[in-house]
Amino acid sequence: MAAIAAAALLALAAATAGAGCGAQDGGAPVSPALAGSPAAQAELRPLLSRFANGARAERIALEPELLAFRGRHASDDLARVATVHLAWIALERGDLRRAEALAAEVEAAGRSAVGDLARVIRGAALRRAGKPRPAFGVLRPLVSKMIDPYVRELLNEEVTTAAMEANAWTQAIELMSVWLREADDDRRAAVRAQIGAQLREVPIEHLVRALRAGQATGEVVSPEVDLRSLVAERLAIVARERRDVALAKELIDRADAALGTQRDAIFELAAGADAARVEPPTVGLLLSTRTPASRRRGVEIAAGVAHGLGLLRPGSDARLVSRDDGGEGSVDEALNSLTAEGAAVLIAGSDREQATEAAKFARTHAIPVLLVHPPEPAALDGAFVFVVGEEPARSIEVLAAALAERGAKPVALVGGDADVRKDAAPAPAGAAGAAPPGAAGAAPLAEHGIALALPCDGTFDARGLRPPAIRGMVLAGDARCAEQALRAAPRSVTIAVAFETAIAPPPGSLVATAGLFPLLAAPSGAQPPPGAGDPRATPSSGAAAALAAWLATHPSPPSFWAALGRDAGVLAWAGVQRLPKTGTEDPAEVKARRLAAASAMSTATAELWTTSADGFGGRRVLPRVIGHRESGKAR
Repeated sequence: MAAIAAAALLALAAATAGAGCGAQDGGAPVSPALAGSPAAQAELRPLLSRFANGARAERIALEPELLAFRGRHASDDLARVATVHLAWIALERGDLRRAEALAAEVEAAGRSAVGDLARVIRGAALRRAGKPRPAFGVLRPLVSKMIDPYVRELLNEEVTTAAMEANAWTQAIELMSVWLREADDDRRAAVRAQIGAQLREVPIEHLVRALRAGQATGEVVSPEVDLRSLVAERLAIVARERRDVALAKELIDRADAALGTQRDAIFELAAGADAARVEPPTVGLLLSTRTPASRRRGVEIAAGVAHGLGLLRPGSDARLVSRDDGGEGSVDEALNSLTAEGAAVLIAGSDREQATEAAKFARTHAIPVLLVHPPEPAALDGAFVFVVGEEPARSIEVLAAALAERGAKPVALVGGDADVRKDAAPAPAGAAGAAPPGAAGAAPLAEHGIALALPCDGTFDARGLRPPAIRGMVLAGDARCAEQALRAAPRSVTIAVAFETAIAPPPGSLVATAGLFPLLAAPSGAQPPPGAGDPRATPSSGAAAALAAWLATHPSPPSFWAALGRDAGVLAWAGVQRLPKTGTEDPAEVKARRLAAASAMSTATAELWTTSADGFGGRRVLPRVIGHRESGKAR
């Protein structure tokens, strides 16, 4: 390496390095204005050779000699070469301001090979100063364009680290591949170790994508420079830790030859895909990534489940494992993976489709599943199917009826699932989502006074409110949708806020309620549902305590899906907390523990957030009465 570095540095000092760095990214050509005097070249060459081949301490020790060289040859072009290496020394010392200042001084003299080295130093200083995104912008254009091996090593390490710190995972993985490929033979083992450590910080889904992309290219590279082997090794460790059968199978399909010492363990894990297993006290959570709405719900449900299991409290014994149904997987594969990890109770169903598939899995595998959304009615059979959730249309029905009782009709429904809008009422002619001409029969929610249903997938069109004299409006979309509709609504319109609309309800509006939900500030008035008890008991001290506990670890009150997730977590914990404290793969024992968990959940009692009931009461569907309350005084 010493001979190569010395030759490259001599080329730089003699102003022939411009051919190596070239005009980059269509910018100005590199200036070859470093034609120093022969005496200066002869003096600088050994200094640069020692710098290129020295360790950190040896480079720092060269500072006096480089300063002296720059003083003797201040008018020589090669003084800039000394200056940029002084900037590097400042970087090594941790004097980032001086490193940036000296690098900027060299860059200001114009575009040149030594100027590109100055950009590397400046980018490294920015990264080490906690500014990874600006650093990445400075460094990325220089990748694979530096001749000197010691400069290239600094660049590749810094630009990769900047991408990691900026959470630019895809670019970071690509840059790791470049770094490994361009490393010198005597440094490659150390670089592989550094990259292996960085891969532990990359989210697993990005590593899986990299594995798939690497297989798709079909590129053949030698093993020592093949990043896929490091990615496969990291994924193999994750698969074994999580007992992720689906990931183990994919590793065998896509990276068999790259698994190395992990191969036997991964084959064993994949072969045991159908083996029954229970680990104490483990709950499995299945999320959906099929649509933007299901992804949003999934994030909220996961936060609620973690809260219900007490995972954010010190000393929690609960263990939560999770999967999603996106990518190339399926609900069955994901649920099988969760059971392989030892889950005795599963939580699933952020939409009807997933809930129906999860209910089928519960019956087939005799494992209790808590559904956050009701499945198709025919899927409710079985001792292992538990429904925690509620149809989104239920709160809309209650609010529309309440608006009608107040004379605030006809009613417009804004936002919500497409299926709910379709069931509510046809949209006005010409509006997006309008019912096809000739559609027969009244929509199921029309009897509650809903005259039209308007989508809110893009910008809300207030003109949709004009044809009928709308007096009431039910908001069923997300916060963005609700805020647009509120700005467009005439002041004479009475607003009602359904379960999924996570906004602070405007004064005078109606708010759907279920149990303690919504957990907001104490309401000024309440209209409890029939049979809900004494209205003077609302809001309860339990609601205030629940809200305080949630806000201790979250920035805002829980959404409806988070509250449902919390209740599912509480009930799941009731199912697993008393199971034996040792794991088992004995089929008879696994069956007995799953049955015990189902029985415990069926009879468990606890304060729940989305219902006034304290549990299933021996049934399989959580009883719930939907009511409404008024928020403050009129607008």
